[in-house]
Amino acid sequence: MQKISDAASQFERRFSPQHVAANTFNDPADIILFMHIPKTAGMSVGKALQNAFDIFHPVSWENTGKSFRQKTKQALYIRTKEHTGEGPVRQVLMGHFGWGDVMFWKNHELPIKCATIIRDPLARFVSNYRYNCSERHPQHEAFKARFPTLEDYAQQLPNDYQLNLMIGPFYSFDDALEKLSRTYSFIGITEHLGASLDHFRNSHGLAALPEHRENSGENRSEEIPDSVRNLIAEKSHNDMRLHQLIQGFYAAPQDIKI
Repeated sequence: MQKISDAASQFERRFSPQHVAANTFNDPADIILFMHIPKTAGMSVGKALQNAFDIFHPVSWENTGKSFRQKTKQALYIRTKEHTGEGPVRQVLMGHFGWGDVMFWKNHELPIKCATIIRDPLARFVSNYRYNCSERHPQHEAFKARFPTLEDYAQQLPNDYQLNLMIGPFYSFDDALEKLSRTYSFIGITEHLGASLDHFRNSHGLAALPEHRENSGENRSEEIPDSVRNLIAEKSHNDMRLHQLIQGFYAAPQDIKI
């Protein structure tokens, strides 16, 4: 029980706006890997990051692994020029990469910061399904043929989808919190996007990060079947705990339950 409390306390000190001092993670030559978890306001965040960093490296979604390696090598090469008179530059990579890609950096003991935005698991799942079914998605017809209903899509959802993208395998929620605290310098939430971006700006010493509302889609309110709600809850237990914990950092003061 004490171990869980220690992990949660460490996590709060690392990520809560109430505990992180201004410029804690400020580095004029840093390279930040901003992981874009699908349907977590990525388009809006991306536009804000382009305005805040000297160089914005978009990672292609069509061949993420190859694009990620190319962009990281480019960012590292640019960093090597810091002492040639050109001066340091702040760089950010953003895309749909995951923990396996981040390990490319960690295995080479390269200085990195990781950041991301998470979202309520049910809302994220439903938004992702609707987007894949819409004409905005190039393969929407094939997707709808494969997953005609929300429940069909929910059946194939991996367990704790967001956490596994962020940190890979973990053996307890405590372990997940400790791994996040070691690897990330910022985790925000879509539901408090403006406040999250303001905290990112303040803690990392960035220029203004205005909230942009893009690609938000329709605010559709049709009922979600209980079978889908139950499936998402069953498969997203730790994602939900993480979201609840971070939401407590931005909501009105209250006891945080994990």
